[in-house]
Parts: sequence; C-alpha cells; structure tokens
Amino acid sequence: MDDDHDAADDDDDFEFRVEARLTSHGVYVENVTETDDGYELSYESVSTGKEGAIPHREVGRVINVFRDLHADDWAGAPIEADVFDLDGNYQGRWHVEAAWLDELHNGDLTEVEFSRRVVDTIEHDGGDSDET
Repeated sequence: MDDDHDAADDDDDFEFRVEARLTSHGVYVENVTETDDGYELSYESVSTGKEGAIPHREVGRVINVFRDLHADDWAGAPIEADVFDLDGNYQGRWHVEAAWLDELHNGDLTEVEFSRRVVDTIEHDGGDSDET
C-alpha cells in the first residue's frame, strides 16, 4: 500500500471512531477532516434543534472525544466545528485553539477556564440559514 492510501484509511478510521462515540449522545458526525492546521468537523445535533442553541455540554463532549482518541501526551490541535440541526439547517460554529488544549494538558489552564474559552467562541446562527 502507498502512504496516501494509509493516510486516508487513518482519517476514515478516526472519523469512524469519533462518530461511534458521539452518536449515542445525539451528535451525528457528518465529516471530520484532518488538515495541516488541525481538524474541521461538521455534525448534526439533536439538542441544538430542541434547545435552539448549541449546548455547552455537547461541545465539551465532542472535545473530550478528540482528547480521548489521542495519546496522553497529545499537545492538541485546533478544532473548528460547524453545527447543524437534524433538518440540515446551519446553527452555528465553535472552535478550540491548540494552545488551550496544550495549556489544559500541562496544568496551566483549569477545566473551568478551558470551558469558558471554548464557550466564548460559540457563534449562533439562530437557524435562519439553510447552509449545508
């Protein structure tokens, strides 16, 4: 096998593992792409439709899955997420900076401070857009 095929298999496997861990929580992963800069993620959320907002707890769950799927010494990578409701309506986005994950891992940032930073990045669209 060539290296490109192996990398594609690894990406597919990672996406499958993310999806498998989140589906039971009402988070339906549409796409996970590893880029040179980090990860891009899009998902549909059961809770977003019910609450009319991107739930903070759900964002934390997604981030924790990424953390769990990497080695204990993972210094982090940026994560950009686009969130849709179950009808495919764009609800908003959020992101995590690699430095925050590194600071959290090294004990320079508490879980509460980390969560506050991530929650502050949430941009709600209000469901008025039909982007997919």
